[in-house]
Order: sequence, then C-alpha cells, then structure tokens
Amino acid sequence: MQTIEIRSAKVTFDKEKTKAYRTAFNQPCDCLYCRNYYREVGKNAELVAFLRDFGIDYRHAEEVFSWDVEKKRLSLIHCIGHYGVFGRLEAEDFAFEDFGVKISFQSNAMAPCDREEEYFWICVEGDISCTADP
Repeated sequence: MQTIEIRSAKVTFDKEKTKAYRTAFNQPCDCLYCRNYYREVGKNAELVAFLRDFGIDYRHAEEVFSWDVEKKRLSLIHCIGHYGVFGRLEAEDFAFEDFGVKISFQSNAMAPCDREEEYFWICVEGDISCTADP
C-alpha cells in the first residue's frame, strides 16, 4: 500500500492488487460507445499515465455510462468511466479537472463489482465524439 496526496486529499491504494484485478466486471466491452470511450482515453497520454500510476489499465473500466448529448445517434456523447482501486480515501470524495476531463475520487459510487476488500472509484468524465467505426 502507498499513500499519496492529491489536491490536499490523502489516498491510500494498492497499485499491484489493482493492476492484477480482472473479473467479468472489468473486461473490455465491445459496444460502440465503449469502443469510442477507450479510443479517446487512449489518445490522452497524460490521463493514461495518471491512471496507470494507480494500477489502472484504461481499457478495463468496470462501467462506462454514456448518453447522447445532442440527441442524435453517433454524435457527441458524454461518458463516465468507473475504475475500481483497492484502497481507501482518507478524506471526503473529491473531484477536479485535468487532462481535459473531470476526474472524481469516490468511495460510494454505484458501479458493479465483486470486490470484498476496501476500494474506491476513480471516475473519468467528459464529452467525446462518437464515430461509427472507431
């Protein structure tokens, strides 16, 4: 376990345990919205590195919520990717904007998982363009 400080909040986490965690809940989805989400996150090297520092492979979100912002299929979509991290927040939930997205640290977000040990979520939120074949 290691503890770091982000925006004056202490976060304790197990990078190796988070990195090794793979279940049916965080297998990559092949739907159009998830493919677009993973494509856009993958283009953001700073965000990918930030997630990797916690042991997160950006292609293994436990949940990606998406909705069509412009009410037109295959246009601008708003996404929130939930990534589980083994550990705990030593403060209240918090959020900030960086790397062109909103990043939230949440201890009580509602996303499916089967973890039995202490964990929290890192959520990545933003608008992306959706294409038919990413």
